[in-house]
Amino acid sequence: MVDVATLASNLSKADSMVLAQVFDPESAPTRAEVLIDPYLAADRHIKDVELRSKLRSQERHAIMLIEDCEKTGTAHPDRRHAAYQQALAILDNIVLEQPDYASARNNRAQLRRWRYGDRNTLCQRRGGAVADRGMAASSSINDLREAISLASPPSPHDAVSPSQGRLLGQAYTQLAALYYAASKDLVDRDFEVVSECVEGWDREALEEEGSRNFYLGGMYGNEVAKALAVHTNPHAKLCGSIVKEAMRKEFATAQV
Repeated sequence: MVDVATLASNLSKADSMVLAQVFDPESAPTRAEVLIDPYLAADRHIKDVELRSKLRSQERHAIMLIEDCEKTGTAHPDRRHAAYQQALAILDNIVLEQPDYASARNNRAQLRRWRYGDRNTLCQRRGGAVADRGMAASSSINDLREAISLASPPSPHDAVSPSQGRLLGQAYTQLAALYYAASKDLVDRDFEVVSECVEGWDREALEEEGSRNFYLGGMYGNEVAKALAVHTNPHAKLCGSIVKEAMRKEFATAQV
């Protein structure tokens, strides 16, 4: 049996790095470090504790509307839509009054994903696109990009608070899920990009952005993102051919 260590001796430096990043991304030489400082303010922009508490309470109310709907099992479409509209109105109002509050944007994107899912949104079937689905996905992308911008530290070397770190992990993971789902839709040649947010992107670009954002979500501690970063790593596509070539060389040497 040929193990990875044996294979590595037959690989170029570049191929060895590819295998290392796929099988052990934590050891990748380009891995960045996220600094968490528990003494930083919970939100970079909302420093007032009472205001932040009020906003969180409003967010919880919106979330509870959806949780109550889910508790009934498969809710009637009308009830599901009503819960969605009520929760969306709450989050819309928060964003309108406090546009720099990243958490509301992250939750609003999650709400839209709950309502419409990830597949058949950014990319839809030619001639059969549903405008509401495309608009919801585009709005989610914009919300997540803005949430990440608002929650990120001024410099990549600066620390973030624990709550902002969790938020960044969630936002990157949600963004990755939308990109990766769109890349899967484009496997079907009858599908095309319908969102201006990813206009001009092909399947490979969407897949790479999905993997990159899963990786970033994992950096901020999101366990789902950590697992999916490896699963969706575009370098993994190279592994099959790399390993086969290394094994061919190993077996050829053994037969001499």
